[in-house]
Amino acid sequence: MPAHALSERAARAALAAHFAPGQLAAELDEYTPAEVWERRVRIDGSGRLAHYRPHEELARAELTCPFVIPSDGEWPTALADLGPACPLGLWVRGRERLPRLTDSAVAVTGNRAPTEQAVTRAHDFATALAEADHTVTATLAYGVDSTAHQAAAEAGRATLAVLPRGLDGAHPHAHAPLLSSILDSGGAAVSLYRPGTAASGATLKASAVLLAALARAMVLIEALDHVEAMYAAETAVDLHRPLLAAPATGDVRTSGSARLLDEQLALNSADPNLALALPHARVARASDIADGDLLLAAVGEDGADYFNAPYTAHPEPFNPSCECGVCCLITAPGEVVVLSNGDPWNACDPWPADDRLLIVPAQRRPDRHFEE
Repeated sequence: MPAHALSERAARAALAAHFAPGQLAAELDEYTPAEVWERRVRIDGSGRLAHYRPHEELARAELTCPFVIPSDGEWPTALADLGPACPLGLWVRGRERLPRLTDSAVAVTGNRAPTEQAVTRAHDFATALAEADHTVTATLAYGVDSTAHQAAAEAGRATLAVLPRGLDGAHPHAHAPLLSSILDSGGAAVSLYRPGTAASGATLKASAVLLAALARAMVLIEALDHVEAMYAAETAVDLHRPLLAAPATGDVRTSGSARLLDEQLALNSADPNLALALPHARVARASDIADGDLLLAAVGEDGADYFNAPYTAHPEPFNPSCECGVCCLITAPGEVVVLSNGDPWNACDPWPADDRLLIVPAQRRPDRHFEE
């Protein structure tokens, strides 16, 4: 089929069925999806692509669910943060609900075989997020993720499920009723994979990336190192999504969470109320910090370096003779401001006005339960 006769949607679906986005990024910068498909067909020595019928395959797959592409109004704009790895498209059930759900999505994820404490925490965090009108977003998996979906449903709120397989079924299969209830109650499900695709190690990993990219913030309840939930959390760090990790308990099942906290890559808190603030977080210059702002992390070229505990900023005049040991911010040449949280640090280390901090503005804080 000539490239000009192939629609963008059919071309993207065909490319997505055979290639990862990163394999095509350079070509898509120069050519249309239809032209890239035609080029790939020409150089495919196996003949596999030449026998693929993009329009027919798309029509067959869309009997199950539509394929949404970046030019559609429902496309989640946050996926642009993935750069060259941005998906070619998404298979979606509940397409019309997707913009509303992704606008306030917070991922809640963790171990598939969690501790009892993790199950309780997952329920508490998801309930608080749902009741605050954030969209609880998870993977439908056993353990933490399915608990989060169920807690949001109990709160009467819709959730978003990110699946590592085609949307003609659930993963795990036993959670087919849960998937149906999510869709029936106003939620949605998304996948990178066309109907009929089975879950695999590769699809689980790619879906973890999608989970992190769709969310405005992430809550890691409990995770062993090197599991899908940890891959999602590390992607959230790379994408500069605010990441909260519940305190590690010393149980081997918290080894991954413990590492993120030790490296100050995640905010350490057991308080669900703090999670409510995360979607409102933004990066601000140190000189622009205002009274009541919640300070979460210092932000450098390598990302966020979370404080041991978040604190509320109360700027006040700096007295160099006070030896108070709080964090000082230089706001102008010769002028310094103290950010005091009532629990001074051990050293007074001035910060330039252009240094950046991850903050929740005072006017966007949902409550003050977590204030010192």
